[in-house]
Amino acid sequence: MTTANRRFTLGISVEHFDFRVDVHRFIEALSAQADVVVFTDRPFAQPIRGLKEVRLYRHRRSLMASLVSRLFLLARRLPKSRNNFFITEFFKIAGLPKAQKQRAELYLKIRRILPFGLSVDAVLPWLRGGDATEMGDIDAFLHITQIGDLPFVSRALASGKPNAAYIYSWDHPCKHTTIPRHGMKAYFTWNSRLSEDMVELQGLRMEQMQVVGATQLAPLKQYLETPAARQRLVPFDYVYFGCGPAQDDLSRQEIMVAQKLAQALRSVAPELVLLVRPHPNHANWDGYEALKREPNVQLDWFRQEGQGRMLSPAQVFEKFNKVEHARAFVHLGTTLGWEACYFNHPVLFLAFKDMDMGVPRGSILHLDNFIHQYHCDRYLILDGYPNVVRQTAALAPALAKALSEPSTMLAYNRKVADETPLRSLEAIADDMLRFLKQLPAGQAK
Repeated sequence: MTTANRRFTLGISVEHFDFRVDVHRFIEALSAQADVVVFTDRPFAQPIRGLKEVRLYRHRRSLMASLVSRLFLLARRLPKSRNNFFITEFFKIAGLPKAQKQRAELYLKIRRILPFGLSVDAVLPWLRGGDATEMGDIDAFLHITQIGDLPFVSRALASGKPNAAYIYSWDHPCKHTTIPRHGMKAYFTWNSRLSEDMVELQGLRMEQMQVVGATQLAPLKQYLETPAARQRLVPFDYVYFGCGPAQDDLSRQEIMVAQKLAQALRSVAPELVLLVRPHPNHANWDGYEALKREPNVQLDWFRQEGQGRMLSPAQVFEKFNKVEHARAFVHLGTTLGWEACYFNHPVLFLAFKDMDMGVPRGSILHLDNFIHQYHCDRYLILDGYPNVVRQTAALAPALAKALSEPSTMLAYNRKVADETPLRSLEAIADDMLRFLKQLPAGQAK
């Protein structure tokens, strides 16, 4: 219970947020209204204004928790969009050292043939003994997906304090296996259709859903409301290509598509530059050097020497500036492709069916599997719009139309952007805290 002399204390469990500038700023927004304790798996160097404390998970040796964790890894229940799970897992393990990769591939092969699956709800009680993190001062817990440390989550759910989760990204409902059906008082989502995904793919109930908006899109709202940031930075006319895969095998195939795009652009608008933005989370940018052979390509080397994956606020604004002032934005399935739809210029989604990628079509690492992930098919590869290019022969005509008649291709933008109205981080934080503060505490288990 909070009193007049003590602020509400919110515990946030979050992982993989070293490159998420919006999460850092979101925690700052929450910290303006509550004492915030971040629970995570590793320390981070970037200070967060107003944050009370960072606590690393404290694990306790538990044979039972260890055995159950291993069993869950082998036999976890999958979302209905099970192909997305396997695609994502194979993407993740592709860059591992050989021995680790072989072990991970074995686990995935076993999971593919198992006719049953263990729900995370079934295993959570058995994992409780594996956590010893101090949490007695927390009034409520907010878990930001991906939900990772299950022993901690198990204890938080059993603490008698309210728990809720924020579905951080539009691709999380179709990929994750650690979303409990029970115990969470709410799942905060971007929009009503993502709430539907949580019901359809994860087996949750619609009454558990609370639409609050997207923290990922909040920096875009701030950019649009900052006139000084919107002054054109690039002095020449260009088409902007945003790279999607952050994995070498897929990136090589995407570079082939970018080369095809450069050739098409030369045929319809030889005076324009194709400005290519590498994926910020892709550790190896060497492969993009192949694009320098195309005479109309320039690489957007936005990351500074020695910089980690996290972009500065100024770099985020620079990204949006380049998107806004492009003659068109082109991609194969990225969040930046969603963000581009909030601007008044054509967005093209390349979903070629007839291009030889040099990889067997049945391979899990064929680019088609990246392009046609559940969330891309549902939200961006839309029927009835000329923005979605499915044949290589249609690329040059689509480009020509985008450049000469841009207004005829903006209905697609409105369709995508209308799914999620832009909201500030402060508004999202306010809605979440208002909901959490009114929840009564329960009995500890």
